[in-house]
Amino acid sequence: MPSLIINTNLPRAKIPQDFLSKATEMMSKQIGKPSKYITICVHPDLIMSHGGSDDPCASVHVTSIGKLGPDVNKDHSANIGSFIHETLKIPMDSILPFVSILT
Repeated sequence: MPSLIINTNLPRAKIPQDFLSKATEMMSKQIGKPSKYITICVHPDLIMSHGGSDDPCASVHVTSIGKLGPDVNKDHSANIGSFIHETLKIPMDSILPFVSILT
């Protein structure tokens, strides 16, 4: 099953109410799998920093059986990062994407 896990220092109150449904829709389109198989998990309120700063940041982990790999991961990282930037207002240079394929 594909999953999107977001670790962030944003407070839970800054995560939009419809974030999970929008993230599911985005992931379904991005990796080409039905939304019923996609898991989204957000861990807000973490004590974390990026580059020594505690400004808003996120560490993003994407896993899937298939649909990931060297030829598409750059596109996945860019589009998922843009989605997080637009919906959570985290600067692009403070979003760390990790994309891995499960075999």
